[in-house]
Amino acid sequence: MTIVMFVITVVLLGLFYFGGELPNSQYVTPVYTEQLLWWSYLLFGVAIVAALVFPIARLFTRPKEAMKSFIALAGIIVLVLIAYSMSDGTIMNIPGYSGSDNVPGTLKFTDTILITTYFLGIGAIGAIVVTEIIRRVR
Repeated sequence: MTIVMFVITVVLLGLFYFGGELPNSQYVTPVYTEQLLWWSYLLFGVAIVAALVFPIARLFTRPKEAMKSFIALAGIIVLVLIAYSMSDGTIMNIPGYSGSDNVPGTLKFTDTILITTYFLGIGAIGAIVVTEIIRRVR
């Protein structure tokens, strides 16, 4: 299954980058942007379902390991709540923009996602550094 998803992703990326551009568009827009976005949404949904279903299934087979998964899931929820509390919904002054996305709800959601991504990126880099340091010390 993983190989099939990987092949589909590679094919869609190839179409996205080398499949041409939409004619008569104001900006450079690849033809297969929508298909790649829908595939990304599908993969994101599968990841969310897997992140929720596998810990529940593990709860019945290996309860101690399941608790570790739930603790990690709770940690991510706390991280998102912290990012949400740090986010700002102030409407921006964007000259020439008249779209419908410059509203507090959308801006707060976007800030939450960005801040969460920053936290996770810093955590990943920190984990790599700490792992290497521990490996060298041993």
